[in-house]
Amino acid sequence: MKKKVYVLLLGALSAGAACSRIDTNTANTVPTSDSYAATITAAHAGAGTAATPADAYISTGSAGNVPGTMMYGARAITEASFLMEAASSSMMEVQLGKLALERSSNPEVKALAQMLIDHHTKANQELADISSGMNVELPSALMPEHQKLVDKLSKLTGSEFDEKYVDELEDAHERDIALFEVVSNGAQTTTVKAFAIRTLPVLRVHEHQADKLEERVNK
Repeated sequence: MKKKVYVLLLGALSAGAACSRIDTNTANTVPTSDSYAATITAAHAGAGTAATPADAYISTGSAGNVPGTMMYGARAITEASFLMEAASSSMMEVQLGKLALERSSNPEVKALAQMLIDHHTKANQELADISSGMNVELPSALMPEHQKLVDKLSKLTGSEFDEKYVDELEDAHERDIALFEVVSNGAQTTTVKAFAIRTLPVLRVHEHQADKLEERVNK
C-alpha cells in the first residue's frame, strides 16, 4: 500500500499491526493512543528523518498556555481554525466525489465516491450549524492545499484517475483522522468536541474503504 511521507506524520506500520481499522465507538471519549498514534512514532525507511513522538502529534490541553489552543503536530490550532479546515476538507471530498462520478468507469470507485458525497454533504451542514452558533465564518472556497488536489485530479482520466483518486482519498482521511483525534480530546466547546468524536468513526470507515479499494484498482 502506497503511503506518502509527511513531515509530521510518518506512516510506516509496525510489524504485525493492521493497516487500517474501523472504530465504531461513538462514546464521548476517544483514546489518545491507538494504532494511528503508534504509526506516528515509526520512521519511514527512506525518509531520512527522525521519528516523531506520538505525543508531539496527538496532544491534549492547551498550547503555549493559551486556553482553547491545541497542538496538531507542531502547529497550534483553535476550534475556529479546526472548523474552517474541516469544512474545506469536507467540501473537497464532495468535489472529488462528483469528479469521480464523471471520470471513473469503475463501479466500486463510483460507489465509494457517492458514499463520500452523501457523508460529507451531511458533515458540511453540521459544520455550518456549529459555526453559526459560534460566529465563525466558514470558507466559501477551498483552502489552497485542498484546491491543489482537486486541480491535480481534474487533469486525470480513466484508470489513472481511479488509482490516484483512491490513493489521495486514503492519505486525506489519514490526515483528517489525526486532526479530529486532536480535537476530540482537546476541544473545550461541547458542540465542537462532540462533532469530532461523532465524525471520527465515519472518517475511519472512509479510510478503510479507500485502503481496500486501492488494493484492487492498483492491480
